Amino acid sequence: MREYSDIINSGVNRGDRLLHNFFNSINYQSNYMVDRVERAFGGSKLAGDVFKITAGVGLPLALGYGIHRYISQRPKLKEKIPWGQLRNGGNVISRVLNNHNIKFAFSLSELQDIKTINECSLENKMKVIQMKNYNNAIVAAGGVFRMTGQIGVVFVNGGPEIISMINGIVNAKVDNIPLVVIAINPIIGEQDFDKKLLNNYFKYITEVTNINEISQVLEDSFAKSVESENSSSVLIEISQSLLLPEEETKEYLENFQKSRWYINKLWDEISGRTFKYPSETTEISFHYPRLRMVESPKNKHVENVMNHLVNAKYPILVIGDQCLVSNNINNKDLNLESLKLSIQLLGVPTFLNGFSKCLGTMGINNIVNDSMEYALGRCDLLISMGISSPSFINDLNIDTLKTKVYSIMEFSQPASFSNKFGFDLVERHACDPSAFLLHLGFIFPKSHSNKWNKWLYDLQEKDSIGLLINEKKSDIKVDNVNPFMLIRSLKDTFKRLEKPPVIVSDKGEFCDVANTTLGGSVLSLIQPSKFSSHSSSIGLAIASKLCFPETDVYMLTDNISIINCVQEFGTLSYYRLPINIIVANNEKHSIINPLGRDIVNLQNQQPKNLMDNQSKNHEAPRTAFHKIMNAYGGNGFIINKDHGSKDDIENIILDGREKSINTHRPVLFNIWTDIPKQSGIGGGAM
Repeated sequence: MREYSDIINSGVNRGDRLLHNFFNSINYQSNYMVDRVERAFGGSKLAGDVFKITAGVGLPLALGYGIHRYISQRPKLKEKIPWGQLRNGGNVISRVLNNHNIKFAFSLSELQDIKTINECSLENKMKVIQMKNYNNAIVAAGGVFRMTGQIGVVFVNGGPEIISMINGIVNAKVDNIPLVVIAINPIIGEQDFDKKLLNNYFKYITEVTNINEISQVLEDSFAKSVESENSSSVLIEISQSLLLPEEETKEYLENFQKSRWYINKLWDEISGRTFKYPSETTEISFHYPRLRMVESPKNKHVENVMNHLVNAKYPILVIGDQCLVSNNINNKDLNLESLKLSIQLLGVPTFLNGFSKCLGTMGINNIVNDSMEYALGRCDLLISMGISSPSFINDLNIDTLKTKVYSIMEFSQPASFSNKFGFDLVERHACDPSAFLLHLGFIFPKSHSNKWNKWLYDLQEKDSIGLLINEKKSDIKVDNVNPFMLIRSLKDTFKRLEKPPVIVSDKGEFCDVANTTLGGSVLSLIQPSKFSSHSSSIGLAIASKLCFPETDVYMLTDNISIINCVQEFGTLSYYRLPINIIVANNEKHSIINPLGRDIVNLQNQQPKNLMDNQSKNHEAPRTAFHKIMNAYGGNGFIINKDHGSKDDIENIILDGREKSINTHRPVLFNIWTDIPKQSGIGGGAM
């Protein structure tokens, strides 16, 4: 009973929750009436709008469309604080972030530029992590949202440098990740550029020109980042002069423009470009965060999915991150147990994505770890629950003419991903995916839960065959470390830990095989979306360790993706983040002969004599990523042909983990891997 009491009391009190559900019910009836009118007039939105304001609407529509929106969107005053207590604009920003439960923000500005925010954030128990790369910071902020539901916050330098982060903003938009980007313009030397370009990438752009506006603009930006059809990024520009105390700003300007200080000040006042600091008694208003309106699933939609599921012969269920960040259940353990029960009641072959991988450690017998491609080729019903990226279904290349597809996620999803005939047949519902899955499991008839046992057995058999093939490949002898044997060693290593680790994986063949092989031995396995053009997941690894400080975090990467991580090695050491980085280094190298005339690739056959004589004793070394980690203050280890056995690898990884935990520093394992030669086992090479 106490657990259910915690659910009711979390976020809002019982009365507010009942009132919220009451208005939701009324709103559903109202929207149903409007839908009928619009269909009667050939889908005309105008007809629906006219119907809303006519006398025939009645009380249900008036309450559902009006009061419900008013209750949910109207800012509610939390406190008023005199300016004499706040002292600077940085404190205002810090308090707004604290009110929105922002635990982690990421900075691309020098800490000196946002020192007042950083100082005040320490009082509010918020960490500002200074990163070295724009896209890594955005990935980290997006990772925090995926793991906790907290809107991502990034501080950047104002001016043309903002354009450098467009790549990350586009990736966040595709993945439906809300971000609030705060650009700090310098007091002196601000550079003008054409800001119209940014309108194509940000949902909302605004500028703060007065200290009294800071809290309101920032609160509005948080609301706008998650409202309307989908979540996206908003940009706020603010001068550094608004963040510092008045005396410090004046001293700063006087030092740089001493001879022109009073002339500039007079001109700014005449032109209206300047601002006045509030008086000591001026009160700054702060509000509670506006409710993030995630709709509850409608009965008719759940029943529709259930009816299709009962009639399906080869259904599959895919569960994503959003099911674990439920707005209705804040008790994580209770939510996990509820999801587990629903999955078992349905009995549908289930694939886990991202943080939902933790469900694979809970003994659910209808989980499938591999064979996704095979399942997609045969399934007649796909139900996607809580996959944050709207491009996920499109990436699967499903023929929606023969396979019925449902997509349930928090935000409205544009029907922009169509089949080969140019139209979209995916049925999309914007609501709480966790609640949808729980409701579906609750009403599903028990007599059908064993209906797909043969289909499940077929997929799990393919799973077993795939694991057997990879195991056979791991026995193939190579010059250094077999990558299949490395993955097998990692799986056994993780099983020896007290609790499963969080795995962050870059894109690439090695990481893809690890994703399907590690299965139930990990708490979660997170990869960037296929659309993401940023090849490094170091930001996701940093976010994982910040959100789960007591859990081991391993990052799997290769010699290509690790290049984008190097600049963040210093970040890991500075903030004492003990992340374990596994680098599958399969670089190709060349040898230069003593005369300096020929460059010979060791993996080629020409000239044979030179290769035979030198490759045995003078193999060109691969990039020493472990030494680079040591130079940044972390711990680096190398694993090559001298440590080629499975036991050696496991012992080195466990020793490195212990050293990382004891020193609170990151550790990197530079593992020289060689791809097995072509064989008849499952197609051969990785």
